[in-house]
Amino acid sequence: MSHITIFSASIGHGHNEASKALKAQLEEEGRSVDIVDTFHAIHPILHKSFVTVYLNMIKRAPTLWGSLYKYGAEHSWYLLVDKLASLFCGRLNAIITKQNTSIMISTNPFVTSFLSIIKKKRCLDIPLYTIITDFDLHPGYVRPEVDAYFTGSPYHAEFAAEHNIPLEQIHFTGIPIKAIPEPLTPRTQMRKELGLEPYTKTILITGGGLGLGKYNEIIRSLEEIKEPLQILCMTGINQKVAKQLQKVQSTHSIQVIEFTEIFLDYLRASDVVLSKAGGLTMSEALACETPMLIYNPVPGHEENNATLLSGLGAAVKADQLSEVTLLLEHILFNDTHYNTLVQNAKRSKKPDAAKQIARKIEYLQQTKGINSDRLQPS
Repeated sequence: MSHITIFSASIGHGHNEASKALKAQLEEEGRSVDIVDTFHAIHPILHKSFVTVYLNMIKRAPTLWGSLYKYGAEHSWYLLVDKLASLFCGRLNAIITKQNTSIMISTNPFVTSFLSIIKKKRCLDIPLYTIITDFDLHPGYVRPEVDAYFTGSPYHAEFAAEHNIPLEQIHFTGIPIKAIPEPLTPRTQMRKELGLEPYTKTILITGGGLGLGKYNEIIRSLEEIKEPLQILCMTGINQKVAKQLQKVQSTHSIQVIEFTEIFLDYLRASDVVLSKAGGLTMSEALACETPMLIYNPVPGHEENNATLLSGLGAAVKADQLSEVTLLLEHILFNDTHYNTLVQNAKRSKKPDAAKQIARKIEYLQQTKGINSDRLQPS
């Protein structure tokens, strides 16, 4: 029996959540699946190095990260990661062997680099599939060792042509998220079920699983809105931010909610989500048909996510804090504008992405088996 290993990375939060969603779907279909936190499994110091460099850069030098991201689209500096990967081939090969891996799935571009190198250097005859967890497509994802790419970008065909990827290798499936019941429960009913005030306009502020949003300055700006609001601050695993927010005074109702497995329920209960444009959160918002107000995205991948979603008409972007209140009022209290955002989200959503990816992989494996059989001498 084939065994699928999903290679993730605890750099940010979305990669792991996408991995969990895909694992749940594959297991539902009877597949044997494990998730490996790749860099931590190779060596804790390697994991800490990746996390420290990335988080310090997006917190303290986000413009530098954005410049590197943009520069990498034209100059392949990211191939330096391949050089690093070469140093860990033995350890990574041992993990693949121990897992009895027959299918490799990556949910992180740096992990894809590592798996591509091991596949090339050890001549592994194991398919490698890559889940792109941002809407933006970047050449850093592209490796000749990758057998198929799965993306939420409607511009996948243009990207494939530009980077010489056969069109049949890149699939517009969406980004895998947890299952959401259809049809969607009305927001007022969801609020009742969650113990929230059902008839008060509700805003969900999130900074992703790491709680990296500018909560305090956003809450201060919302004091300008005279209508009562219910503000849900989702702080993820960031306990420091959660404690700070517990002390914030506001004319509006504020609830601080730390990491929860029912994040999607709160998202479905909210009239608008105010976030920084992480790929997974945006995919979840689309699936919940919750209008998005994007503020302070990380330069590079999140800024490009914001541009794409704004272009689809499912999100609005505030370029500075002074715009947040005006744009939010327009979303909440202009029914025509609000309904347009909801309808555009409905058209763009891919709530069954995990199911689509699982079925595509099954098809690709069957096709590979048929083609392999044809190559056997009769």
